[in-house]
Amino acid sequence: MKKDKSVLYVGGFNLPDKNAAAQRVINNGKLFSKLGYEIFYIDVEKTDECHNKLFKAEIFEGLEYKSKSQKYPNSKQEWFNFITSIKFIKETIRTELNNNVDIIVAYNYPAVSLWKLIKYCKYNNIKLITDVTEWYFPEGNLFFKIIKGFDSYVRMHYLHRQVDGVIAISQYLQDFYKKECVVRLPPLVDKKNKKWETVDFKPTKLCELIYVGSLSHGQKDRLDFILLALARIKNRVRDFKFTMIGLTQSEYIEYFGLDSIPENIKENIFFEGRKSHGEVISKIKKSDYTIFLRSNNLLNSAGFPTKFVESIACGTPVLTNDSSNICEYFSIGEIGYLLSICSDEKLDESLANAINQDKGKILEMKNTCSDFDKFHYEAYETEFRFFIDKLHN
Repeated sequence: MKKDKSVLYVGGFNLPDKNAAAQRVINNGKLFSKLGYEIFYIDVEKTDECHNKLFKAEIFEGLEYKSKSQKYPNSKQEWFNFITSIKFIKETIRTELNNNVDIIVAYNYPAVSLWKLIKYCKYNNIKLITDVTEWYFPEGNLFFKIIKGFDSYVRMHYLHRQVDGVIAISQYLQDFYKKECVVRLPPLVDKKNKKWETVDFKPTKLCELIYVGSLSHGQKDRLDFILLALARIKNRVRDFKFTMIGLTQSEYIEYFGLDSIPENIKENIFFEGRKSHGEVISKIKKSDYTIFLRSNNLLNSAGFPTKFVESIACGTPVLTNDSSNICEYFSIGEIGYLLSICSDEKLDESLANAINQDKGKILEMKNTCSDFDKFHYEAYETEFRFFIDKLHN
C-alpha cells in the first residue's frame, strides 16, 4: 500500500547489509516506517555496474523499501563530482519521485554536496536531516589532510547547524548539537529478526575471543594493545584463542609493523579476513567475548561502536575500555567487563580477570546479553516520533 509520506535516505552505505552504515540506515528506516513513511534509499555500489538504475522494490529483514544505486567513484573526476554534486539526487527526485518527497536524510554527507542539498531542500520545501555517526579524522598526504580537515570542520561546525534536524549516534554529538532539533540514535538492531536468535553455547576449555573490524579508518581500534597484553598475561590465564575477522595477517603487519605479533602468542592468534555479515554473526555467537580497545580521542568520543551493539545482540559479552558513552549501557560483569588502559598493569589485570572467569559466569553474562533490549529499534519509537513532530513544527 502506497503511503502518503516519503523519506529519501542518501549516503555512502551499501545495501542491504554490506557495511555498518547499511545496518544503521535499514534500522533507522524501520523507525520512519513505523511513523507511516515510504522509504527510498540511494546507496553507493562498488561494482562496475549499478544493479538498480531505477528504484526497485525490496524487502530486507522485514522492512519494505525502494532503492537504487549511485556508482562508487574511482577516478579523480568521479570523486570530485561525488563530493560536490547533487545532480543524481535532483534528477532522481524529479523523474522518479515526481518532485514529491517530504524528508531527505543525508548520511555523513560531504560538505559541498551537503551545502547544495541545504539550498535545494529550502527552495523545494523539503525537510533535511543529517545522520551524523563520526567526526572524521583526516588521513593521507598533506593535501588530502587539508581538504578533508576543512570538509570535516565545515560540516561539523557549520552545515549540520543549518539543516532541519540531526540524528546523532552518540551522547557527545547530541550535546554538541543540543541547540538544534536533535535525536540520539545509537546503532540499532531488530531483536525480532531471526539472525539474532541465540544458539546453545557449548563451553570448552578455551576462552574464545573475537574481534571484528578493519584498519581502514586510522587507529580507531588498538589491536596492538590487545596483542601485547595477551602476550604479557599468557602464563597466568587459561588457554585462549583470539580470532580477528575483517583483516589478514599481512594487513595487520603492514599497519602495525613486522614485529607487532608477539612470538609467544602466535599459536593463539588467527586472522580470517573478510566474511559475510551472516558468517560474522555466527562466529560472534560462538565466542566467549568480543574484544576491542579504543583510544580516547575525538574520533572515538563522537562515534559509537557498532560492534558493541551487535555483540550484545548476539548474546556475547564484550571486553572493551570506556569510550563514547558506552558506560551508560555497561553493567560490569553483566554484559562484559570494562578494561582499563591507563597502564599496562591495569590492562593486564582487568583482561586476565575476564579471561579467567569460569564458564558458568560467562554463560550467565550471555543470557543477560540475550535479554538486553536497549538497542532494539522499537525502544526509540517514542523519542523519534517526538523528533519528527518537532521537525515539522
